[in-house]
Amino acid sequence: MLTLRDLTLAKVILFAIGLASISLFVLNSIGIFNLEHLSIKPMNTGVIIGGIIFGLGFGLAGTCPGTCVGASGTNGFKKGISAVLGGLVGAFTFSISYRFLERNGFINSIDLGKLTLFNISSEYQSVFNIGFVGLLITGVLFVGLALIMPKSIIKK
Repeated sequence: MLTLRDLTLAKVILFAIGLASISLFVLNSIGIFNLEHLSIKPMNTGVIIGGIIFGLGFGLAGTCPGTCVGASGTNGFKKGISAVLGGLVGAFTFSISYRFLERNGFINSIDLGKLTLFNISSEYQSVFNIGFVGLLITGVLFVGLALIMPKSIIKK
């Protein structure tokens, strides 16, 4: 996917996020599901840096973290096992360094609190102030993009 030769996974991810957004909008609108019950994690430096490291590792390894265990049992053994070991080493390193990082203010040096894209609850700050309809707009855009996106940009 990251080489733009097979965008099937990107299409599936976009469609799933879009469908989930539309479903949340509909279920909230008819009163079946209250969006205020969703757990929002705080956005801080640790989350931002962790996401960057995760994304770089994902790209450099060239394997999805969820499938690298399966890949380690196939002809992609080296790539799969290196991704598994890299993830374990990274998790262990973070675990033993967390207290030091937190004590020295690194984890929360950027603390945006519980931040949502759309104001789905008065409890959280949001980027856009358009309410629940933002979920519907995002969902429709993502599903539409997944449906019109080509299967490949670069020929195999």
